[in-house]
Amino acid sequence: MRLKSEEASMFYEIFLPLLDYVNENHHVIMEPVHFTGESVDPRDAAEVAHFLWEHNECIDDYIAETALPEEHQEILSCWKHRVSGTFMIERHLKKGSVFISTDNNAVYLVNGIIDSWGEMFPDIPLPIIVKATLLPFRNVIITDGLVSAFPICFGRNIAIGLKETYLTAKQQGKIITNL
Repeated sequence: MRLKSEEASMFYEIFLPLLDYVNENHHVIMEPVHFTGESVDPRDAAEVAHFLWEHNECIDDYIAETALPEEHQEILSCWKHRVSGTFMIERHLKKGSVFISTDNNAVYLVNGIIDSWGEMFPDIPLPIIVKATLLPFRNVIITDGLVSAFPICFGRNIAIGLKETYLTAKQQGKIITNL
């Protein structure tokens, strides 16, 4: 599952100017860089996003200093409830992909922004380990788009354990679908 094209456009309309604001005000990257331009270096974006996710006050400052539509302000405010960490992508479902936190085994259903997770990793066997920041967006969970995947193959016992974690969360109604 992925966002509708207009929702994906809205996400980038909100996120990229926020990165510009954070970098301009906190000089995370010293050379002039604009994330709302034609080409964005993902490494630069990741560096600024990392700073942003460690400093919630940047979101509050941006909302206070920028004339934004109310819906954008609400979405940004919800991003203060993000979850960052390392996750195992256990399976792909029609409604999203199953991300299991390596910290606490919390199970999240995560949508892609432009492509589904299955489309992004079509030939990589599951499970996949990724470092990501999960964000609430309207009524679903997405990432900030700056995901690092690790080229590690896992044995059968790991896959079985993750499957059991997913099935237990499903049976108990504990799959997190909104932050």
